[in-house]
Amino acid sequence: MDRGKGQPFPRDTQEAKTKEHARRGKNWPIVMIKIVMVPLLLFFSLVIGLMIGYGVVGHKPTSEVFDLGTYKHMWDLLFAGT
Repeated sequence: MDRGKGQPFPRDTQEAKTKEHARRGKNWPIVMIKIVMVPLLLFFSLVIGLMIGYGVVGHKPTSEVFDLGTYKHMWDLLFAGT
């Protein structure tokens, strides 16, 4: 703690800044994995939720979740009177 006037803290030196910059450069694969994995996990959780809701709760065949006709029928039911 005995530091003279005008001497920078160790974190303010050029040496510490280059180490910090070098650390930032190595994190880009982790950032890219996070950017790709979050939408993929959201998509798969949506599909699994649709399968559980349609197959288990609705007592219908789970394979109908992937049929486009199912969603056209739902669209027609929702917007039939408009």
